[in-house]
Amino acid sequence: MNVEQCTRKLIRLRKVASHIDSHLEQPLCLDELAEIASMSRYHFERVFADYAGETPLARVRRLRLMRARQLIESGRAGSMLNLALDSGYSSAEAFSRAFKACHGMTPSGVGSHIAAPAKIRIEYLPAIAIQYLDFKGKLDDSITPFDQLRAHALLANIPRERRKGWCIQFAGDMGDHRHEVELQIGLLSERLGKHIDGLRQGYLPTGHYALIRLTGGYSHASTQALARRIGEETGWQVTDAPILRCFQNSSYLPAGFEKQCDLYVPVVR
Repeated sequence: MNVEQCTRKLIRLRKVASHIDSHLEQPLCLDELAEIASMSRYHFERVFADYAGETPLARVRRLRLMRARQLIESGRAGSMLNLALDSGYSSAEAFSRAFKACHGMTPSGVGSHIAAPAKIRIEYLPAIAIQYLDFKGKLDDSITPFDQLRAHALLANIPRERRKGWCIQFAGDMGDHRHEVELQIGLLSERLGKHIDGLRQGYLPTGHYALIRLTGGYSHASTQALARRIGEETGWQVTDAPILRCFQNSSYLPAGFEKQCDLYVPVVR
């Protein structure tokens, strides 16, 4: 398998993951998901589990229970029976057992929760060596350039725990698929332990950054709003140097509400 073939396979798996995420309230079966991936049922289940770290139907069950917890925390859960049925369980008792196995507590043990805004801290980032791909164009839901990078790493037999992903954003907004972005998408060279064919070598831009943890997606507030908040909270001023992202999810197929990354915004005193 070459990089192009591997990238196409990863895009198909991401398409399945996106279908699951947007159809959690509907019945989902393995045959249907395998058809979306254009793979046989047996091959699809094995390939998906190898890449995502869980089987397709395990993903369905986990995300339904995650969604149920979010509904409880936000006070929008309704009756326990309806929540159980919406999560794919025939009774409140079966739902409660599965919920406890997933979250370590019963649904009644979950309290209301409103997430506090992410705190901002200032950090100095040295020039860290990376191996990267250049990308200029429009990003869509398949985020093809990121899958290309992963394909290179997979074919080089780099273990999952050594693939630490970074992105240097020179222009555009990664959350806006209507306009072009200009990116370098890389992996930390020191963790890779070798040069990967097809990747360029470079460094993360050194300097001071305002560091913010983003959850639930990779887009961020407008530059103007972000600069104002950073200035108010830290006293540092945002510059027009590239913005960096360090991706924190251990899975390559996180659902939208699971996505986490650290946003590095360049600043000066």
